[in-house]
Amino acid sequence: MAVWFPDGLDWPARAALLAFGGAAILWILTDLSAAYVAVAAAVSLVAVRAVEQRALIEGLGSKVVWLVIGTFVLGAAVEKSGLAGRLTALIAGRGTTVGGLMWRLTFGIVPLAFLIPSTSGRATVLLPLHRSLTEADDDPHLAKATGLLIPALIVISTICSLTGAGSHLVTVDLLERLSDRSIGFGQWMLWGLPFGLAACLITTFLVGRLFLDAETRTRRLAEIEAPSGPLSAEEWRTGAVVLAMLGLWLTEGYHPFGIATVAVVGAVILTMPVVGVLDWDDGVKAVNWGLVLFIAASLVLGRALISTGAAKWLIGSALSASGLHGDSPTVLILLGVTGIGLTAHLYMVSHTARVVALLPPLILLSDRLGLNPVAVAFLANAGMDYCLTLPVSSKALLIFQGDERPTWSSSDLLKLSAFLAPAYAALMVAAYYLFWSHVGLAL
Repeated sequence: MAVWFPDGLDWPARAALLAFGGAAILWILTDLSAAYVAVAAAVSLVAVRAVEQRALIEGLGSKVVWLVIGTFVLGAAVEKSGLAGRLTALIAGRGTTVGGLMWRLTFGIVPLAFLIPSTSGRATVLLPLHRSLTEADDDPHLAKATGLLIPALIVISTICSLTGAGSHLVTVDLLERLSDRSIGFGQWMLWGLPFGLAACLITTFLVGRLFLDAETRTRRLAEIEAPSGPLSAEEWRTGAVVLAMLGLWLTEGYHPFGIATVAVVGAVILTMPVVGVLDWDDGVKAVNWGLVLFIAASLVLGRALISTGAAKWLIGSALSASGLHGDSPTVLILLGVTGIGLTAHLYMVSHTARVVALLPPLILLSDRLGLNPVAVAFLANAGMDYCLTLPVSSKALLIFQGDERPTWSSSDLLKLSAFLAPAYAALMVAAYYLFWSHVGLAL
């Protein structure tokens, strides 16, 4: 269909549709590695001369790729230095109730979206916390509630930070190429942190009410051993680098260093002999190279859809079918973008793949309708960051479900999502009218 059906498209555009459509089908229907599929699709575009060979090199050289590499090294340093262990102890606390633990988890997990750039990385760091909780307290209801809450908070809090997911960085890259607009670290935090925190609070409330009774919520938690004593020299150095990086990210517009440059410099310092806390080889091993290649190849696919005109054709066809026009009510457009984002995880399991597939057409749609492309891009991401209906929709969910002692089932996740998805959609609409539309995100 991609090759023969579209009218008025030349061969490169048809090839881009074929490559991306084939990749999407393989992502959805097979167990093949998402990174392998993306790389194979990108290579196929070069092989049939739909894009130039330099497209592959440009994908690997993107600032998105370098930012992901730097932040993975940062996460490894935070864990090795002991700061991650102290965070675990701080979250668990002493003498708290089960209900209190749920809220402590909420406020402890949200900041990790600024420190660890992938949901799977945050899940890996927090999995030992869940194991410690289940070992110290053998209540199966507590194990199920916390086993669901931790990955759910990891996923929901992603929207809080520009570095919360590699897909956000892909979003900024595509936005710059399609509209000459961008979203800085501080801007994203201004828009995403209040919304993400509110969504996490709603998530915690629902998990507590759906999977814990009142008696369990008020029960005292069993004592958990925690590291004590002053911070070590390694912890001080790591903390100083982390704070410096966050400071530079937040003030991006006031100095010449981009967020990718800051991330790589921080990684170099943290792996520096004598000064650093991590060996270079260990830092390299900490990087999820499959994710790096997946992002690079996805950028090639996304850019091919744009450069060949395939995305413009797609959105033109969709616009004609939808009946939307520049005079359509804002609420109708908002509900459309929200619905597309919230349901995307049901048919595309990869977060980055969802952005690559849906964002270019949505940004081009915003141009056709005279909408704010930044608002469309951010709102779409807010919807696509929700992926809690099926375990396969998020690596964080798979990590917790695949633990040696799984504590919840797919039906438990469906039960949670049946209540959380409508609440999340309502929160998006409320956030738009009460907050986002007044701080630069008006459609």
